Amino acid sequence: MRFTPDFKLQIIEDRQFDEQILNVEETLKRHKNSGYFSAFDNTEIYYEYFLCENARANVVIVHGLSEFTKKFYELSFYLLNQGYNVFLYDQRCHGLSGRLTKDIQLLHVDSFNDYVADLEQFIDEIIIPVENKPLYLYSHSMGGAITSLYLAKNQDKVQKAVLAAPMFQPIVKSVPEYVARASVRLCKALIGPKKRFFQSKNFDPNVQYSAHHGTSEVRFNYNLNLRKGNENYQSSPMSFSWVLNSLTVKNTILKDKFIQKIKTPILIISAEKDNTVKNEPQRLFAQKCNSCEFLEIGNETHSLLASNSKTLEYIVRTVLNFYND
Repeated sequence: MRFTPDFKLQIIEDRQFDEQILNVEETLKRHKNSGYFSAFDNTEIYYEYFLCENARANVVIVHGLSEFTKKFYELSFYLLNQGYNVFLYDQRCHGLSGRLTKDIQLLHVDSFNDYVADLEQFIDEIIIPVENKPLYLYSHSMGGAITSLYLAKNQDKVQKAVLAAPMFQPIVKSVPEYVARASVRLCKALIGPKKRFFQSKNFDPNVQYSAHHGTSEVRFNYNLNLRKGNENYQSSPMSFSWVLNSLTVKNTILKDKFIQKIKTPILIISAEKDNTVKNEPQRLFAQKCNSCEFLEIGNETHSLLASNSKTLEYIVRTVLNFYND
């Protein structure tokens, strides 16, 4: 069953969010297609997609650390109403996808290239056979790093890509970054790549909202309740291998030769008060990449889609203008 777009952008107001997001969920439920594909190492990867009438393009959402498909339903609804098919998937060790350890909460990956391989397979084996339309990407945080790696390797498949608060370099607070890298590399070798990074914590169902979490308390609480209601959404602590990958990925992404491989038009949306990833590597990437635009959202933190309705409308309109241009 295909979704009928009305081509009206009506961002849910914060005061009406709790009621209207339920209507969004019910609408998407009626139009949802879902399934699994087996990745290169037989990890089962869960995906969903929504098709609309006379779609202009496919948008693939590449989520970030500890995220999952359902977190992006509000954005998916806005995209569908603008005539875009939407495809989402849970990255390995996230959401309804398979785990690589016995600990359901532990986020592990041997290499970020494994994430890239999953995205490649999702696009080639699921999305293109379903509907071969122009391909756009929307990514957040870790997903922005994965998308960048994908674009350098697949130069002709994607027409446009949005990187929202991309994780080119995470913020390390306790020690100098070179010390963190050396320590994690040593622990990975001595303790094991799949062992839990000592500073990472389990999902906390009692966490209280603060400005650290974005400017929309209702959107923060909605995501928190989704996580509390499904243990598959509670992935939180990271393995030594994942952490080391996160600390070294900038060494690839910020190289001139790497950036020169990317031909796809890119829009980086940066959060002025990001407390999770560094902004300067995003600016540096944009300066080096001839096909990249850079936009900074003032007074917002890392969770850009957890912004208040006014800011969220600006973000969504900016994304749509970039796609439609």
